[in-house]
Amino acid sequence: MGITVIGITHPGQVGALPGGTNVLVLADDGTYADEFLDTDFRAHQLVVRAHGRGSAFFGVADKARELGADRVLFGGAHDTAASFTAGEDPVLVLGVRPPGGPIACNAAFLEWLDRWPRPARAYRDDVDHWLAENALREGLRVELVSWRMEPTVPMRRKLSA
Repeated sequence: MGITVIGITHPGQVGALPGGTNVLVLADDGTYADEFLDTDFRAHQLVVRAHGRGSAFFGVADKARELGADRVLFGGAHDTAASFTAGEDPVLVLGVRPPGGPIACNAAFLEWLDRWPRPARAYRDDVDHWLAENALREGLRVELVSWRMEPTVPMRRKLSA
């Protein structure tokens, strides 16, 4: 595998890195840039300026195109999404997990992404819908993947005697 660009919006999202050359791209408003750059994640590290989910994704995707990346994993995408992004045909992988799950795509999809005009709504939190609408209109493959979520509150039932 060649270059994988992994987009994150917080240093805490960095998990296990796939094989090959990895480029971590932090997309945020500057809040976590110093912490991110001062931490050795054993990967190339870049920062792009972003305000909102859509602008973060586009910042990462545009950087991936510049670098000639084979695939993009954004927002905590893992092995399942990565497995879908292997191959020559354009593919978009969307995580089904509110509020907006991980997004992954391959280099062929990035070429399509560059052709579509980007309305203001796509730069905000509606990027998932915008990506899916455009991909489906063009007849491109879209995979929906469900990620297991860790409960924020332990689900225990109180038993009384």
